[in-house]
Amino acid sequence: MNEKNWDELTMRIDDMYTIDKSDKFTEELPDNPKFKRTVERIEFEKDNQKYRIDNIESPAILDKKTIYHHRGPADHVEYIYDTEQTSKKVEFYRQLPDGYWNEISPEQMLTD
Repeated sequence: MNEKNWDELTMRIDDMYTIDKSDKFTEELPDNPKFKRTVERIEFEKDNQKYRIDNIESPAILDKKTIYHHRGPADHVEYIYDTEQTSKKVEFYRQLPDGYWNEISPEQMLTD
């Protein structure tokens, strides 16, 4: 999702439901602290249910290596990141009654 689409989405949500919280932060990638990702997050309430949308920009993945033990299943996966190109993705969440956030599809957000 490009910047223009993200801005349009946030304006629509703010008009329809009112954004309760908006935040932008940078964090290290869990599997490689040398690289960072930027997360732009909004939270809002729809029909007494809390939702969160994360717009994530991170280094593009060039390759994926699966590391195996001599016997048994894969031990872990290592990603090779591009130092110049980035990729973007949008993730949608619904807050559960216990306070945790559960990832959902965009369609689930529309139908609930």
